[in-house]
Amino acid sequence: MRFSKNQRLFLWLVSAIGLFGVNGLFLFTTFFRQAQISEAYNNLYAMVFILEAIVLLPLFCFLILVAKLRSPDWKMFLILSLLGSLAFSIPFSILRWTREEN
Repeated sequence: MRFSKNQRLFLWLVSAIGLFGVNGLFLFTTFFRQAQISEAYNNLYAMVFILEAIVLLPLFCFLILVAKLRSPDWKMFLILSLLGSLAFSIPFSILRWTREEN
């Protein structure tokens, strides 16, 4: 798969938003607004999104394993997702998998 320069830039942008925006907001809330974390766990809508991420992460790891993708492999994808977010790890991994082609 080949991406244009603008498409690669878009993937980098989404990856940065996932790492610094989504993950940054999560870390800020975890350390400075702990009451909001417990509110999120008691909110049905929030739990739907949390459970969806819990279901999708192993699914993506399985698909990466079956497709035999490397650098990052499924273990590194899991680590990237846990350290960042799926919004970070998916576009970042796509950029890594297609870097030789561009």
